[in-house]
Amino acid sequence: MAEVEVGGVKFTGGKMFAVITALSTLGGVAWGAFEFYNDYRNMKEQISEYVAPDLSGINERISVMEEQVVNAVDNTRTIKLDLKRDIQNIETQVDRVEQIVKDTQDNIDATLREVEIVSRESEKDTRDRMRETEDRIDASMQKLEKKLGEQIQEALDNPLTNN
Repeated sequence: MAEVEVGGVKFTGGKMFAVITALSTLGGVAWGAFEFYNDYRNMKEQISEYVAPDLSGINERISVMEEQVVNAVDNTRTIKLDLKRDIQNIETQVDRVEQIVKDTQDNIDATLREVEIVSRESEKDTRDRMRETEDRIDASMQKLEKKLGEQIQEALDNPLTNN
């Protein structure tokens, strides 16, 4: 059986295995603690050397962009109001033109009705005059035929004519 003496204490058999395991665990913990401390020290050094980037240029650009957005909103509002005013003016003009067209159409319709009435009356008057003229011509022709017939008869009845 093997014996190991450490600090006046003798370890034999199974105890020795437990001591070696405990010593190796203790060594591993000590090494892990050293590495952790070393990483902490390196990180502390990096943090102390850290210089924040200069964001003033970005802040200036953000300020300029904010100003441009405000200007764009103002311009958009102005354009909107101008367009609204223009649309209202156009609507007013369209209403006025529609009323003029309606009034003109009403006048044209009234004039066409008057022209149609005058045309019908004129046509009726012309027909009536033509009938009167035809009647006079017919009457005159009948008189003329009668007179001519009488003259022919008188000429035939005349003993001086050689028959």
